[in-house]
Amino acid sequence: MSEVKPRKTSWRRFLQRDPAFGYLLIAPIAIWMLATLVYPLFRAVHLSFLDVEFIGEEGSFIGLSNYIEVIRSPEFGATLLRTVVWTGLNVIFQTAIAFASALILDMEFKGRNFMRVWVLLPWIVPVIVLAAVWRWVLDPSLGVANYLLVASGLAQSGIPFLGSSELAMISAILVNSWRWFPFYAVIILAGLQTIPGHLYESAKIDGANVLQEFRHITIPTIAPVLTTVILLSSLWAANVFDMLYLLTQGGPGFSTETLPIMIHRMGFQQYRLSQGATVAVLMFLALLVYGIVYMKTIGAKQEEDR
Repeated sequence: MSEVKPRKTSWRRFLQRDPAFGYLLIAPIAIWMLATLVYPLFRAVHLSFLDVEFIGEEGSFIGLSNYIEVIRSPEFGATLLRTVVWTGLNVIFQTAIAFASALILDMEFKGRNFMRVWVLLPWIVPVIVLAAVWRWVLDPSLGVANYLLVASGLAQSGIPFLGSSELAMISAILVNSWRWFPFYAVIILAGLQTIPGHLYESAKIDGANVLQEFRHITIPTIAPVLTTVILLSSLWAANVFDMLYLLTQGGPGFSTETLPIMIHRMGFQQYRLSQGATVAVLMFLALLVYGIVYMKTIGAKQEEDR
């Protein structure tokens, strides 16, 4: 008896016959990306060639004058250096804490599933709430951190973690790393879950210890995951505005001002909109070059290892 094939429904035939319907389905996200990503980028590039000071002002074309002035200014060089320091230390702390957390969450212990959910709490709480809590925790007079330091005898008086030009940057880096490490920990944990268990069993049979298993199995297997984590954390850390601005507003002085805060200050506080757009374009180009070079370097290294 011949097998009867099920008839395709009319809507399935319509989708196969008219691919325009597929484009219609992706139209909303395409419009959203054009409105929130592509248009602002082209608008910033356009503004960087004008001498606009206020929003809505027409301005006149001045060519590369804004770029020359911004690149030659000492404040841009100093802010760029602070951005590199901020980004580099964030990547180090976030990746290290996330990796350690992922290794712990990959172990067998009671309440592991609960901890895997609980660890995401710092990442899902709104930034404004986290910033307010940490400003209170680090307050030199009323903060919990200073209370514990003074009570334990480790400090004679309250330490201005966010009010000192020497401590504000590292304090903000630690707070931002605490906020972002859960996201990267989940990504690394997913990578650890893909490692076949028989690899560790074979290593134990061959007499390998825990460090040798970690070096020759764990690290090489999740190397692509770590590569992705480092790239994401570096790009996102460089673009952080909300947490750093809510904690210090770039102060005290300019000790914690990074390029995103500099763009905000120039464009919306000093009414130098075109120069702020110029800094934004330069930052975009720098991150684009970094991403391309990073991926090509990592790709070449992986090809050599094969």
